[in-house]
Amino acid sequence: MKANRRERKRELPTGPRGGTTTVTKSGMVKKNLWIPQDEAEALREKAFHERRSEADIIREGLRVVLEESAAALG
Repeated sequence: MKANRRERKRELPTGPRGGTTTVTKSGMVKKNLWIPQDEAEALREKAFHERRSEADIIREGLRVVLEESAAALG
C-alpha cells in the first residue's frame, strides 16, 4: 500500500524563486497580504453583512481586476 502512495505523489509546482508551492486538493494556493486597518475593518463588516467569508470577497475582487486587465490587453 505505501508504495502506491509514493507512486501517486504529484510533483509540486515551483514558484518564481524556485521554491515549491503547496496546492490543496481543491486547487487553492495560500497567499498572505497586508492591508490598511480601515480596509480590513470594511472587509470584515462586508463579510458579516453578506454572510460570506473575507477570503471569498477578496477572491471575487481579484477575479474582477484580473478580468478587467485581460480585457484591456485585448
